[in-house]
Amino acid sequence: MTEAPAAVLSRRPRTLDTALWVLVGLFVGGWVLYMLRNLGYLSYWMDEGFHYLAARGILDHGYPLYPSGHVYYKAILYAYVLAGLAKVFGLTAFTLRIVSVLSVAGLITLSYFVGKRFFSRTIGILAALLLAFSIWEVEDARLALYFAPLQLLYLAGLYVFYQAFVEDRRRFKPWVVVLFVLTPLIHQLGMGIYFCFPALFLMKGWKRFFKKDVLLSFGLITLFYLGMQVHEFFFWKVGYVYEKTDSSLQGMFQYFFSSFNLRYFKEFFVVFPLMSLVVLGGIFLYLGKRLARSGGEDDRGRSPQLYFTLTLLFPLLFFGVFRTHVQPRYLAQLYPVFIFLFLVALREATAALSDLLTAPLAVSKPKTKAVAAFLLFLVAVAVLTEGVGIGRTRSIVERRYNDPITSDIIVRSGRFEQEDNANPGLYVRHFLRPDDIVIAIHVVFQKIYVGRVDYWLWSGGPGTWDAWEKTPDGWRDFYVGARWINNLADLKAVVEGNPSRRVWLVGSTSLVRREHINSTIADYIRSRKENLVFRGFDGLSEVYLWNDTGRELTGEPHILEGEWLPARRGSVAYGEGASKKAWMAWPAGRRDEFDVEIPAGFEPVRYNLKLRVRTGPDGAGQEALSVAVLDPRTGDRLRMIRVPANGRSGGGGYAEYEASFAAREKGGLRLRLLVTGAARCDLDWIDIRPAEEGK
Repeated sequence: MTEAPAAVLSRRPRTLDTALWVLVGLFVGGWVLYMLRNLGYLSYWMDEGFHYLAARGILDHGYPLYPSGHVYYKAILYAYVLAGLAKVFGLTAFTLRIVSVLSVAGLITLSYFVGKRFFSRTIGILAALLLAFSIWEVEDARLALYFAPLQLLYLAGLYVFYQAFVEDRRRFKPWVVVLFVLTPLIHQLGMGIYFCFPALFLMKGWKRFFKKDVLLSFGLITLFYLGMQVHEFFFWKVGYVYEKTDSSLQGMFQYFFSSFNLRYFKEFFVVFPLMSLVVLGGIFLYLGKRLARSGGEDDRGRSPQLYFTLTLLFPLLFFGVFRTHVQPRYLAQLYPVFIFLFLVALREATAALSDLLTAPLAVSKPKTKAVAAFLLFLVAVAVLTEGVGIGRTRSIVERRYNDPITSDIIVRSGRFEQEDNANPGLYVRHFLRPDDIVIAIHVVFQKIYVGRVDYWLWSGGPGTWDAWEKTPDGWRDFYVGARWINNLADLKAVVEGNPSRRVWLVGSTSLVRREHINSTIADYIRSRKENLVFRGFDGLSEVYLWNDTGRELTGEPHILEGEWLPARRGSVAYGEGASKKAWMAWPAGRRDEFDVEIPAGFEPVRYNLKLRVRTGPDGAGQEALSVAVLDPRTGDRLRMIRVPANGRSGGGGYAEYEASFAAREKGGLRLRLLVTGAARCDLDWIDIRPAEEGK
C-alpha cells in the first residue's frame, strides 16, 4: 500500500534531523581526537597550577587543602571533577585538560541543539562550527581551567530555564535549581545566569513571574547565591579578587561593588569589533521591528532572540558595578550567547539586504529570493566572523615553547609565548638533596614540579600578584607557604649565608619583567652565568645553583646544553658521562625538527660550531642528526653538520663534531635541528665560539 504524500513529507524532517545528528556526532568525535594531540606536552601555566593543587589536596585530604594550610573554595566543584578523573587516570596535565576538551565538545553539540531549537538548523550548524574553530574555545579546551565547563553548564542553564518558565514545561523546572546551583560552583562567574529571572519578568510580565513555581526557584537560588558571597567574604583565604580590609556591612558592599562603568562592554568591542557591531545592530534592528508593529500578536513573551539579548545585556550591566579585574576571559560564559546573537542579526540583516538587491531585478519566486538571502548570509558570516579559523586552530594545537601566542587579546594571560615551568622544575627535582634550599619565582608551579619550595622570590608590589600574608613565622605566600624574599639583601642572605647547603633558584620569564622582579635582583641573578645549570625549553626559564662545591653541575659552560633544547619528540635523560649529568635523548624511530634562537650578540666574524653527540648502535650508514646554522634575518643556511648513525665515538660513546662559518652581521643566530629517527640519538651540548678560541 502506497503511503500518502503528506505522511512522506512529514517524515522528511525527521530523516534530515537524524542525518544531521549523525554528522554532528562524527564531527565532534573527530574534533575531540584532534584536540587530544600534544594535550599534555606543554607545562602547566596561567592559573592551571591552582587547580592542580586543589585536586592534589582532594586526593590527599578529601577536600581542596593547599600546602599553605588554606582551603581553595573557588571553583570547588571543578576541583572535585578534576580529582575524580585523576583518581582513575592519574594526576597529569593530559588528564586534567581532557575535562576542558570534553566540555567544549559538549558545548559544540549543545550549541547545535539550542540553535536548531530556538532559531533554525542553519543557525545551529553555524554556531557549532564557529565555536569548534574559535581560538577562544580552542585555547580554553587545552587548559586545565574552568572556562569550558562553565560555558557548557551556563548554556545548558539558559536552555533549561527557557523551557521551564518561558515555554512552561514542568519537567524542566527542577533542573533550573540544580543547574543554577552547580554552575557557580564551577566558578562564581556562573552566577550571571541569575539574570534569567529579570529577563523572564520583562518578557512575561509580573503575573507570570509572581507564580509559585518561579518564586520558589527564585527564592532558593537567591539564598544560595547570597550564602556563597557571604562565605567568600568571611572564610576565603585564597582565590578572592581583592584584599578584605573592612568586615562591616559597608566594607562588604565596597568589596563586591564599585561605581558604574562600561569596561566589559568595551572588552567585546576590543576582542571582536566587527562582530560586536553586528550584535549591537541586531539588537537595535529587533527593537525597531517590535516598535514598528501596529497590532498583531506580541511575540515578546516567547522570543528566543529577546531572551538571549537580555541574558547578554544584564550580566554586562552587572559587570559594570561588580568589582573585578577586567579580563575578556571573564566573558567566556557569555560567548556562546554572543555567537547566537551575531548569527541571528546577520541573518535578519542579509535577508533585508537581499530583498533590496533583488527588487530591481523583479525576482518574485520565494525560493529564488531565499537562496539569494542564504548565500548572502554565508558570505557575511565568512567575512565578518573574527577569532575563528582552521589555520589558527592548528597553530594552537601544534604550539611549541617559543611559539608566539596571537590570541593573548582573548585569554589575556600577560604572556605572549608558552612558559616552560615543567622542565626546570623536573631538573631540580632529579638532583635535589634533602638539605638543599629551593627558591622559586612561580612557587605554585615549582611546588608541583620540584616537589617543595622553601622561599618565594617576588619584588612586585600590589596588583602584580598579591600572594603574601604575615604569619607568626614571618611573611609567606599563601598558596604553598614559602618564605617571601622581596629584596636583594635577603636573597644574598639565603644564597651566601648557607655555604654548606646547595641553593637552587628556579627562575621564570618574570626575570625579564621589571614589575615582577626588579632590575637589582634580576641583574644579580642573570650575571651569574657560572651558576646557570639549566634553561627551560622556552629559552627564558632558568635554573641557577649556588654552593655546588664539587662542581658536578656547574662545570664547563656551553652555549646550549642538549637538555635545554625545545624538543617535542625527545626527552631529558640523566646519567654520568654527560655535561651537567644530563642530555637530550631521542630513541630510534622518533623524528623531530625544530629551531632554536640564540640571541647573544654575535659579531660578523668567523665562528666554530661544535657539538657532542652519541648515536646508534642501529641505523649504520644513515644520517641520525643534522644541525644547521641559519641567518636569523634571511633564513639562509650558513653551515651544517651532519651526524651519521653509529658514527665515531670517544669517551662514553660520545663524539665531537665541528665546522666553521662566518656570521654576516651583528646580532643573534638560529639553529635548525633535524633528528631523522634512523637511530638513537643523544645530544650532550652545542657550542658556538669565535674561531680564534677554537684553535
